[in-house]
Amino acid sequence: MTGEQRCLVVPPLFKRSFLNGAVLCTDKGHVHGACQFSHFKVVLVCKDRKEKKLLAFVYSSDTGVWGDLISTEVPSHIRDTCTHGSLVGNAFYWLLSIRDGILMFDLDMQRLALIKGPPVVNSFCRDRRQIIQAENGVVGLAILYYPRLEIWQRNVDFHGVATWLLQKTIEMCTILGLPPQLEGGVTQKILAYSEEIDAIFIYVNTDVCMVQLKSMQSKRLHESCHINNYHPFTSFYTPGYYSCLAFML
Repeated sequence: MTGEQRCLVVPPLFKRSFLNGAVLCTDKGHVHGACQFSHFKVVLVCKDRKEKKLLAFVYSSDTGVWGDLISTEVPSHIRDTCTHGSLVGNAFYWLLSIRDGILMFDLDMQRLALIKGPPVVNSFCRDRRQIIQAENGVVGLAILYYPRLEIWQRNVDFHGVATWLLQKTIEMCTILGLPPQLEGGVTQKILAYSEEIDAIFIYVNTDVCMVQLKSMQSKRLHESCHINNYHPFTSFYTPGYYSCLAFML
């Protein structure tokens, strides 16, 4: 890495709020992972505490400016969007607080909306849930309650009615490479999700493991007594050329 950075000025409305955001390559027709000269977008979301709205801005490297403000009204008990966002199809999704469901930002329609999670979502801590891409490219949800992992998917019918279905339940003892089930309390957490390889990163006791959701194979990445934030990174750069696109707030 050369340490090269691309710095953006955050819109004034966002400077006094807790932010969440995402960066994505917008060039189509090539294999992502060699995007150092590609166009990109930055999506920022936050809650306006005074007006009870969720706000979003989109920056485009094509124009070099932030787009118009996008907002949607929300109930007063909605909390900040503090979880990792997941890109599924042409939309980003963020989990909100335990009872609030999911925030969706449609990149094509430039629209924010709240959608309900599956009926069991309120029963689990937020750090045991993660938005994923389920089968057929629809939005899904992984819920970890060790020693099991549930995969839910959201289906929308021709009338626009959405329903959540339990796609499968995995006994984690069947996933090679994970630590064995232990007696007593088990520290457990879903740390992140990588859309590129369709894998979740989980923390069980002192082990950080990557689990690929299609093959259900895992790889132990790290051991730590402390639970940290993890951010999956897929190289944007071709061999022999390295620069860095950093998203800093």
